[in-house]
Amino acid sequence: MKKNKLIIVLFLLLIVNTDVFSQSTTNSPYSKYGIGLLRKQTFTRSFGMGGAGIGLRSGRDIGLINPASYSALTAVTFDVGYTNSALTLDDGTQTQYQNNSYIDHLAIAFPVVKNVWGASFGILPFSSIGYSYDEVVDDPVAGDVSFYNVGDGSINKAYFGNAFSVKIDSTSNLSFGANTYFLFGYMEHDQRAIFGGVPGAYNIWKRTESSISDFGADFGMQYQKSFKNTKDENFKLIVGATYGMSGDLNAKNSIYTGTFSGSDPTVFSNELKDTIDYIEDGDGVVQLPSELGFGISFAKDRKWLIALDYKSANWGAIQSDDVLYTFKSNYSIALGGEFIPKYDGNNYLQRVAYRIGARHSDSYVVINGIDWVESGITFGVGLPVRRSENSYPRLNFGFEYGTNGTTDGGLIKEKFFNMNVGVTINATWFRKRKYD
Repeated sequence: MKKNKLIIVLFLLLIVNTDVFSQSTTNSPYSKYGIGLLRKQTFTRSFGMGGAGIGLRSGRDIGLINPASYSALTAVTFDVGYTNSALTLDDGTQTQYQNNSYIDHLAIAFPVVKNVWGASFGILPFSSIGYSYDEVVDDPVAGDVSFYNVGDGSINKAYFGNAFSVKIDSTSNLSFGANTYFLFGYMEHDQRAIFGGVPGAYNIWKRTESSISDFGADFGMQYQKSFKNTKDENFKLIVGATYGMSGDLNAKNSIYTGTFSGSDPTVFSNELKDTIDYIEDGDGVVQLPSELGFGISFAKDRKWLIALDYKSANWGAIQSDDVLYTFKSNYSIALGGEFIPKYDGNNYLQRVAYRIGARHSDSYVVINGIDWVESGITFGVGLPVRRSENSYPRLNFGFEYGTNGTTDGGLIKEKFFNMNVGVTINATWFRKRKYD
């Protein structure tokens, strides 16, 4: 019991020492476009398997990717995650290193009626904005024009989901689930153009602030078939599908455009000249596309599993309000597996869950006619911790190395290394004690 408490305390101290309240959780210049850098909607177990999870069901893990999986829950489950992301930016001539840490998720799930009805609620990041870079453009009329770009913000997701399972026969069932969620947060974009090639010319400053809050929903289904081989070993085949609704998120936009003098973009508060345009808390919308996903998994009970996901998002149906970029429909593929040498073995390393995976996707944004891909390989372990009478804690680690972007057309190539740490605790409440 003392060991369990020690692990939990150490994990909480890790979180407290992170800049939890900082909203900048990325330094990617690609977070400037659209609604920012989309965060993977996965928890640590799935993270270590390339993000695959549409076809996964577990009695002791929360399957946010497919809400239909909640109906498999057999115990009250707490899950908290922390991510550290190391990023290297390369424009073809020089490189830059950045590092960010943030709370990955907080979630609770529980069986309402065991093997029939399960529910879950929690909060996690949906997208992040955080960039700061400058560039010089040679204009044929104005000469060298220096652009200074800074952005910050995040959109968070609070969700509540339910799932129900229907028994088809003694070896198969069909489950349906839905998440309703509330997206909230803000986005800030600041750009300053300095006309250094034109003596006495006023410079331009444009700042956009958006506050976002609205509801949405996604749905899932899973079909599970259980069977045994001639050695009486148990296997499961699960096929799943998910659908995310498109939507127009309510937004309040404040936009300032003005002029200033001087050559320092960071010090000009006393040199503001004219206000070209100003809109305060104007009504607007932020559009989200519909999403469709399919997944399949095959597993030997308490031994191994393999999972494959395919998702597509209809970003191409959304019109961009910026001439610099457009949206396009994109896809993602994830493949992963898990292996436990001996679930009830005496050797601790035999009881560890070892995970591996890979993922690949293309961008949902096209910049000046250029798109790109993002790819990553993942590894993970699930470490069982000595259980107490009423709880079964596990410590999960996930690691990912990958690339995103391109140096074509003056864009940026990113290399990233992400580490995800999660604590999962299964609690058995309301257990009746037996007395002699």
